[in-house]
Amino acid sequence: MRLKFAIYAWLSAFALLPVCGINAANPSWFETDSAKAVNARLASDFSLSMPQAVKNIKALYPKVTNADIDRFIDKHYLEIQIINGKKRMHRKSPRNLVLLNPSMNNWSGRGSESEPIRQKIADEIIKAAASHDAEPVLTHRITIRFTIDVPYNEVLAGDTVKVWMPLPIESDRQSNVKILSTSLHPYTVSTGHSVHNTIFMQQAVEKGKNSHFEYSFSYDCSALYFPPDFILSHLKQYDKSSELYKKYTAVELPHIIKMDGLAHEIVGDETNPFRQSELVFNYIVKHYPWAGAREYSTIPCIPQYVVDVRHGDCGQVALLYISLMRSLGVPARWESGWMLHPGEKNLHDWAEVYFEGVGWVPIDVSFGRYTNAADLKIANFYSTGIDFYRLATNKGVCDELFPKKRFFRSDNVDLQKGEVETSRGNLFYGGWDQHLEIISIKPVSNNQN
Repeated sequence: MRLKFAIYAWLSAFALLPVCGINAANPSWFETDSAKAVNARLASDFSLSMPQAVKNIKALYPKVTNADIDRFIDKHYLEIQIINGKKRMHRKSPRNLVLLNPSMNNWSGRGSESEPIRQKIADEIIKAAASHDAEPVLTHRITIRFTIDVPYNEVLAGDTVKVWMPLPIESDRQSNVKILSTSLHPYTVSTGHSVHNTIFMQQAVEKGKNSHFEYSFSYDCSALYFPPDFILSHLKQYDKSSELYKKYTAVELPHIIKMDGLAHEIVGDETNPFRQSELVFNYIVKHYPWAGAREYSTIPCIPQYVVDVRHGDCGQVALLYISLMRSLGVPARWESGWMLHPGEKNLHDWAEVYFEGVGWVPIDVSFGRYTNAADLKIANFYSTGIDFYRLATNKGVCDELFPKKRFFRSDNVDLQKGEVETSRGNLFYGGWDQHLEIISIKPVSNNQN
């Protein structure tokens, strides 16, 4: 595995680890006040004092000098915040440095060092779609077990633990969703009540006992590919009076915003919405490398954050893409959940763009351009296509959960790992464990029920 992908995997795993320790007398993961929660999360994210940060950086890169570090901070390769009057560094910055500093890698854009397995997946989809333009192909039935475990703590005694776990959405690419088993009854599904699709359970805490929540489910997931020539030949003028157009070109504060200046700078005189999408995709792929992210709940405006710090993870660049496209008058929307690729299971976010006369086209900016692929169609696959190794559970951001959550969420933008609370406060990630187990991914015919 190449260095960049090895570090990507390391950072991805690190991002899922609890950031707070458990203390029975005063567990730092137990949150009752939203403002204090954000401040605590920010302090935890920026946990490195400058002396410790410098020590960590030099341990990883012995040739780096203090002057280099100052320069890296100026260039936003290292992320700094003032916490309680002191300069602190983001806990992932030392490891992010090799991803963000061009002199330390051969990076030339997102996806530019794609592995053969990634290229093979794209190639198989393109070939399968050759006689099925704009139709789902290579449908697979995916079976998953999802669990949340809450260790017993005295602060939970006599209370009830409530959990919201991600549930697959129904869409053109994802169907036949079935709940196969649950550890508790009754349960509540949120379908139709929120853009965050969830299954809700609750359980009284028994003294000295951990709380376990589990369910298994299956769904059919298809790949989809739109050849550029197909899109261009079917494009029509937008019906700007339609509800779809109005909804998906609107501002949705705080994370889908107007970015007219940058959007028009990127596309120049181009007015064709498909070519505008390609230009925006290329711009993000080239200018904003992937890096381990800070907690979304601590970022006031995610797309502006990406522009300011000059990097972003999958969800951050997806929100930037959506904001830029809506600023151009092109409908775009969010989709997220998990990526289930062989050896790469992880949280993941992407987008969709709407072309009149064509429909909703999937866009994965974070997967980028596979410029090391010999076939141009493979290189450009993820600007007009998506694979079947997906679990989509969200069709938007920042919505209320159902049933409504009382306390500030651990992730107030998205829902992928789940949410946990009691009647007295939110349980942040350090207070519980989550696990997604892929039981099987098996091909099925597209007309199989």
